[in-house]
Amino acid sequence: MQPRSRVRPRLSGSNRQPGRLRPRRAQRKFLPLGRRPQPIEPLPFAETLVFTRKDAELRTTPYPMPQVRLLAGPCKQAADYNRAYTMRIAPDRLLHTFRLNAGLASSAQALGGWEEPRGELRGHAMGHYLSACALRAASAGDTEMKARGDEIVGELARCQKQLASGGYLSAFPIEFFDRLDKGTNVWAPFYTYHKILAGMLDMYFHAGNKQALEVASGMAAWADEWSASMPEAHMQEILRVEFGGMSEALYNLAGATNDDRWAKTMPSRPTQSATAK
Repeated sequence: MQPRSRVRPRLSGSNRQPGRLRPRRAQRKFLPLGRRPQPIEPLPFAETLVFTRKDAELRTTPYPMPQVRLLAGPCKQAADYNRAYTMRIAPDRLLHTFRLNAGLASSAQALGGWEEPRGELRGHAMGHYLSACALRAASAGDTEMKARGDEIVGELARCQKQLASGGYLSAFPIEFFDRLDKGTNVWAPFYTYHKILAGMLDMYFHAGNKQALEVASGMAAWADEWSASMPEAHMQEILRVEFGGMSEALYNLAGATNDDRWAKTMPSRPTQSATAK
C-alpha cells in the first residue's frame, strides 16, 4: 500500500482561496554609491603624536633559558642538526659584504642567494645567525657558539667604527635609504637593518654581550637621526616599504637601556602610546 503524498498542490490564479494570498516581499532600497553617508574620520597626523611610557607588569615570569634543557628526542635532534649547519658557515663569509661596505679588506668566498654581494637584502642573514648563536648558547650552554657570536659582534663593531656614519651598520651603503626617502625602487633596507639590530639585542639579552648593546644603540641612533626631520605623513610613505620588526626591536632597546629615546625613534614614532618593558 503506497503512502499518501503530503505535498500540497501549489495554488495559482483562480485556484487561490480568499485570504490565502502570499504577501509580497518588501523591496530593498539601495542608495547610489555616491549618495551613501560616509563616516567622518579625523585627518591623519592632524595632531602631534606623543609617546607615553607605560611599564607593563608581568603576570607570569618565564623560566630563564639556561634552566630549560631539551632531552633526547626529535626536538633535540632537530636542534642539533641546526647547530651543525650553523657551525658550517664560516664567519668570514657572513662578514664579507659588511667589511667591503666599510672599506675593509676581505678575501672570503661570498655567500649566494639573497646574500650575494649585489643583492639588496644582503646582510640580513647575519642577524638571524647572531640570534641563533645567542639562543643556542642560552638554551644548551653551548660555549662554542657563544664564542662564535662574540667574535662576529666584535668584527661588526669594527665595521661600524670604520663606517663612521653616526652608528650606521649594514652590508649595503646608506644610499639605499636615500632611495627609500625619495620613493625610488629599493628592496626593504629597514627590513634588513632590523634583522641585524635584533641579532645584536639577542646577543645582549641571551649571551650577555655588552658590546652588542653598544652596537645596537649606535644603530638606533643613526635611525633616529635619519628620520628626525621627516614629517609624520612622509614617514608613513616610507613605512609602506617593508620594515620588519623595527618597532619591536626599538622598544626592546628602550627597555634594555631604560632610555625612552629609542621608543620614539622611527618607525615607533607614529604610535600614539606604547608599552616599553
